[in-house]
Parts: sequence; structure tokens; C-alpha cells
Amino acid sequence: MGLFNPGTGTGGQKARAQRLDMLLGIIGFFAFMAVVQTVLLEVRGEPAGFSAALLAVLVLILWFVWRLRRNTGA
Repeated sequence: MGLFNPGTGTGGQKARAQRLDMLLGIIGFFAFMAVVQTVLLEVRGEPAGFSAALLAVLVLILWFVWRLRRNTGA
């Protein structure tokens, strides 16, 4: 029973690639929103430390999922 396939374990490389594509889109959206928030906070002169840290974590997760997707071969 895997994280991305909690069923009977059916589904091949293409199904895994599709799930990773969906995850990339979701994380990418939130990473983009974090970029917008960080830039706005910096332009306004407000503290943006937490926003920048969140952005760094999201970019790291995005990179990791992208590497997983690239290695699926589908």
C-alpha cells in the first residue's frame, strides 16, 4: 500500500507519472503564490522571512517531485 496508490497496488508507470504530474501542478501553484507573496512583502518593506522560508521549502519539494517524475520513464 503506497502513498500515491492506496488501493490494491494496480497501476503502472503511466498512472504513477500522472499522479506525479498532478502533484507537480498543485505544488507548483502554491510555489508560484509564495513567490508573489514574498515579492509583495519585500516591495512593501514588511518582514518576509517566513514567506521566504516557505518558498524555499516549496521549491525544494517541487524539485524533489520533479526528479521523481523524470525518473518514472513514462
